[in-house]
Amino acid sequence: MEDLDNDLKNQLYNHYFVELETLLKVYHNRKTKISVGNRLNIIKDHKRPKSLVLGVRSPFFLSARKDKTLNPHISKHTQTEIGHRIYELCYTIISMVYPNFDFNQIIINFNTDFLIHKDKKNKDPDSVIFSVGDHEGGGLNIYDDDKNLLGTTYIWKYPVKFSGKTTYHSTEDYTGNRWSVVAYRIKTNKHYDPYERELIDY
Repeated sequence: MEDLDNDLKNQLYNHYFVELETLLKVYHNRKTKISVGNRLNIIKDHKRPKSLVLGVRSPFFLSARKDKTLNPHISKHTQTEIGHRIYELCYTIISMVYPNFDFNQIIINFNTDFLIHKDKKNKDPDSVIFSVGDHEGGGLNIYDDDKNLLGTTYIWKYPVKFSGKTTYHSTEDYTGNRWSVVAYRIKTNKHYDPYERELIDY
């Protein structure tokens, strides 16, 4: 973020983040609940998270999908009007800050506290995370291999790249409403460009 010029920062803070938060409030007022893999065992209260999964589907969801009318390679919520725009906004924000970062899926969690863990199922080591919402705290805790806390990274409207696959991390305690946006690459050779509406093979 420090490397961005003032015009780009103003676009991020006065347009993209504002629209993203507005759409997330609309979307999460609906009963949108998705359980992904075994994530329940790394959530502090072990309750089903209120989440959006956007971008390319994993092979697991491809094999389990029931709705035959949708593009089988793109997540259901990405194919809704609001979900697609949310994906476009996240895609733009991340691309502005990390233009060379390669990802094909985003998960957005609402008011979810994650315990210390690694994202072992990701294809690549790096992820990008940021948060939006009216909250205090809620940063990214980073640990060493012995699970000793090394520090907490500020992520509110501040995209940060970190090694989610190989580094232990968790959610800092917070108050208020918080959406955490995490982008990463899953184990598939598909990539979706939301502006071109095109599915691309790596």
